[in-house]
Amino acid sequence: MADMDKELFYRMSIRLYGKGKAFGPGIADLLHKVDEFGSLQKAASSMNMAYSKAWKMIREMEEQWGFALTEREAGGRDGGGSRLTARAKILLRQYDGFIDAAEEEMTKLFESHFFVEWLDKLSMLEEE
Repeated sequence: MADMDKELFYRMSIRLYGKGKAFGPGIADLLHKVDEFGSLQKAASSMNMAYSKAWKMIREMEEQWGFALTEREAGGRDGGGSRLTARAKILLRQYDGFIDAAEEEMTKLFESHFFVEWLDKLSMLEEE
C-alpha cells in the first residue's frame, strides 16, 4: 500500500443543467475541435463521432441556451465549414475557467484526504 499514493487518483466530470442537460465535457470538446478545425465534420471525425451525432449535440445545446453556437457556411467549391459564434466562445471560456478552478480545488481536497502518511498508516493497520 506504500506505493498507493503513486497509483491513487480521482476523476471529475462536471455537467451543467438547466431544464435539461445544458453543457458538459462532450459538447465542450466538440466546440474546441470545431474552433480548431473550422469544420463540424472534421471535429466529429477527430473524435470518432458520427457527424449526425455532433450535429444533434450542437442543436440540443443551441435549444437549451437559446442562441447559435456555430455559424455554418454551406459547402461548394471551397468546402464550407463552421466556426464558433461569439456567444459560444464566451460560454466555452467560462466553462473551461470553471472546470480549471474546480479541478484546482478538488486536487487540494484530494491531497488533504489521501495524503502519503495517511495511506501508509492505513496499510499498517491490523484487521480486527
